[in-house]
Amino acid sequence: MKINRHFRLPLITTGIVFLLVLILGIVGVTMIHRSDGSRRRKHERARELGSGMGVATCLVVAPFWLVAAAKVGKERREAREAAKASQGEPV
Repeated sequence: MKINRHFRLPLITTGIVFLLVLILGIVGVTMIHRSDGSRRRKHERARELGSGMGVATCLVVAPFWLVAAAKVGKERREAREAAKASQGEPV
């Protein structure tokens, strides 16, 4: 499977961030589980941790994907315009 050159960095970044979030999530839930407090409060804290890490992951990874998608779109538009120009149609 050939991967577009623009998507290499987003894929690598997503993989690294995913592993870091997974490790931090396991550590965080373990710390929450071992802390003092009611079971209900621990459940709430774990849910807040998961939500926060999900948002943080999206904020870190999204710019890489958006930039790559913009580059691919630009290349496709240029290729389409070049094809029209070679056929003699006005751009």
